[in-house]
Amino acid sequence: MPETAAHRQTRYRAAPRMAEPDPLPLPPITTDVSEARDHLTEYGMCLLGDALSADEVDVLRDKVTAQATAERNLGVLAPPGADSDKQIISNMVNKGQCYLDLVERELTDQLAGYMLGPNFLISSVTAGIFHGPTSEPQPLHRDQGQVPATADFPAACNLFWLLDDFAPERGSTCVVPGSHRWQPEDLINPPPREYAVQIEAPAGTLFAWDGRLWHGTGVNREGHPRRHIANFYCLPWMRQQENWGVTCLQEVLDEASPKLRKRLGLRTYGTLGMMSGSATEKDAVSLGNYDVEVPEYIIGEGGELHPMRRVSRES
Repeated sequence: MPETAAHRQTRYRAAPRMAEPDPLPLPPITTDVSEARDHLTEYGMCLLGDALSADEVDVLRDKVTAQATAERNLGVLAPPGADSDKQIISNMVNKGQCYLDLVERELTDQLAGYMLGPNFLISSVTAGIFHGPTSEPQPLHRDQGQVPATADFPAACNLFWLLDDFAPERGSTCVVPGSHRWQPEDLINPPPREYAVQIEAPAGTLFAWDGRLWHGTGVNREGHPRRHIANFYCLPWMRQQENWGVTCLQEVLDEASPKLRKRLGLRTYGTLGMMSGSATEKDAVSLGNYDVEVPEYIIGEGGELHPMRRVSRES
């Protein structure tokens, strides 16, 4: 029977570790959130069907395609890999409210919150699109490789919003179901490639997985665009993939809801995430978590005041 994980700040229920590193079959697609959470415990992944409506899929698919084209057209200023057969579009928090809305969905809290607890952070928000066939699969890896393999809880998780049908010939994600329950010594080096199976799921599905699960992108033999939006989350004491303090637009912070500000890290977690030593209208508290206000000035040597510079749409 599942048992409460050692990390008591989450409600995650851990299934017993497996004696041998044997893969499980893929879990079926479900539309029931409770069953999806059970799949996360048992298989380390779930496929939640009909998470996006057909209209939402159309809008998001068109937005991702347009953003991908715009960034490829930046020429020498384009991000690394923009002209490759698989383009990753990073830092989506600055690129449209529709991507931020996914972070705030109840489904996000129900799945990411189950694995990571109520204080999880946005580690990164990216999108992916293929522009042609590929020949090599992504190496199998775990998303929380920085965390000791002895941890019996997820410290990170991924939520993929599928904008096209995922199928093996389109390079759908290869997963090793159940590998999050392997013994620590089996979580150090990737398992044989033949242990992995590829998911098959229609557009609109939410594909979620535990940060300990072995997985990797497959080979896209068709060259189909196979678009998705990836929300990567982590525990509040982990360093995030994206350095939001530098790259998040000031307007995004100004317009963000309290929940989104918290997910971006503008709420302390104990003594983590503070902006100390400068006067703001909000008072910090000595114990407990509190919302962080970005100060107007940073105090330097000799009490000199230095204006806080933030990237914005106008600058």
